[in-house]
Amino acid sequence: MSIFYRILKTIFAGIFLLSLYTSSGPAGGDFPPSPESGPGDGSVYLQISADDEGFDTWQPRTLNGGYRYGPSMILNSDMSIDLWSAASGPGDIVDLVSYKRLYDGGRKSTREVIALKPTAESLDGGWTCDPGVIKFGDYYYIGYTTTANPGGVDNDVCVARSKSPDGPYEKWTGDGWGIIPAPLIEYDGNPDHFGAGEPSFVLMGDTLYIYYSWNDENSTTRVATADATDENWPATLVYHGECLPAKDSGDSADVKYCDEYGRFAAVFTEKRFSDESYVAVWESFDGIHFRQSGIVKTNTAKKLHNCGISGRANGHIGRGDPVYLSYAYAGTGENEWGCWSTRMHKVTLSLASRPETDPSAEKNSDSITVIRKEQSIIPEITTVKAEHQVYTISKTEHLFVMALDSDNDCFPVFTGITFDGYDESVLKIRGSFMYPQAPGTTRVNISWHGFTGDFVVHVE
Repeated sequence: MSIFYRILKTIFAGIFLLSLYTSSGPAGGDFPPSPESGPGDGSVYLQISADDEGFDTWQPRTLNGGYRYGPSMILNSDMSIDLWSAASGPGDIVDLVSYKRLYDGGRKSTREVIALKPTAESLDGGWTCDPGVIKFGDYYYIGYTTTANPGGVDNDVCVARSKSPDGPYEKWTGDGWGIIPAPLIEYDGNPDHFGAGEPSFVLMGDTLYIYYSWNDENSTTRVATADATDENWPATLVYHGECLPAKDSGDSADVKYCDEYGRFAAVFTEKRFSDESYVAVWESFDGIHFRQSGIVKTNTAKKLHNCGISGRANGHIGRGDPVYLSYAYAGTGENEWGCWSTRMHKVTLSLASRPETDPSAEKNSDSITVIRKEQSIIPEITTVKAEHQVYTISKTEHLFVMALDSDNDCFPVFTGITFDGYDESVLKIRGSFMYPQAPGTTRVNISWHGFTGDFVVHVE
């Protein structure tokens, strides 16, 4: 009997550990409160260094390419890491926001899922990309870049919230939270340029700091603040203008607050996509005025871009926390747009008596290259969507809706699909066929084994 009992105990313990490993919900427990530091010592400068050459957390497929770029990372109290990235989307969707939880310093993970996706025929109908994530109160908030312009210019910043890191997320609508997004940061510059995007958040007391790219004639970073105690905090923004100057072929800044050294730290890549690329480190004592303090180049890949640095849910790097730097890169000898690996390094933060601003003093690694995995018939990211985001059909025809389970490849799905939320006076759906009833427009929700999507139907 005792042997049988021990066997059962071992089995149940294994099941329990497996459930912890595969869960995508919030990590158990919270960090103890982290005291807010006073003004830091301005006579010393923050330095960040990569401990080693790191490892890839994602690699592109042989046939498709693809990417996971612009990583946003939250360190949990159990030392797991919630990771959101911009992921290549299927069909007429350019970018989605993917999510997975990393363990063992990033070397193991849960299955990747889609956390945030576009809403058809809306401001973010083409893509949701460049995620910046923070958690306070009951919600995770994802800020993201989007535009209604098919050329990928004239971007705005939008934001969505969820009580779970993997969603579902509801979007800021301009006066509340729902389906149709409105801008958090609205770009009003030259519409032929990139615009606003690539947000990052830090919570200081009850004040939320929002950092975002503003690319009109030059690529700069701006900052705004909001009242984090207000459920509708996107309506409380106060704009403070430029906080980081024009970059040298640089990109998005990811900002965290370092409790130990009493300063904000901003990281972004310079000379992106080149063999001389590196991560620039800037610091600030008030979150608004920044100065250059260091670089990260030794041990990093060439052609790196769109980096992120880990922090706690509130955007702080706590005393004694492990810290990770991640970025996308096209490896040595590769120059294919959209075919990028994603790399992660454990990094060390320290102070120095002078700033390090000369990138020629360090050298990228020559041994890190993009490795393409063999094509798999099983997609890494699972979502569900119709064949198209928008259908226009006449009242006299009926149409088959091909639902797709997709990463970069599209796989037909014929069973287990449900449709709801649509106006049955305009449209009826039986099985996977749409039957128009009367002229009009309706949005249709689609579900498949817990994965959700939506599309729009115009009946003429």
